[in-house]
Amino acid sequence: MTSEQNDQILQAIKELHDQMNVGFAKIDKRFEEVDKRFEKIDKRFEEVDRKFEEVDKRFDAMDEKMNKLQAGMDIIARKNFENETEIYRVKKAIGQQ
Repeated sequence: MTSEQNDQILQAIKELHDQMNVGFAKIDKRFEEVDKRFEKIDKRFEEVDRKFEEVDKRFDAMDEKMNKLQAGMDIIARKNFENETEIYRVKKAIGQQ
């Protein structure tokens, strides 16, 4: 091979190297853009998760209130039954039944 052919091969390799570097730079830039989009999506998911946690807390609080309400209603129903039973006994004792 002559020196001129070697120079041409080296020039071709250099041009190919430069083209590859430009292509890799474009690919890197595209990956960075995609990465930024994924970060935004991840932030949205974190916000949705936070909102779901708040909703879960609200449901837990509602469940607790409902349990307390049910317990109170049970007490009232028992007292009402006891009162009616007592009224029946009193009426029976005084002869109204």
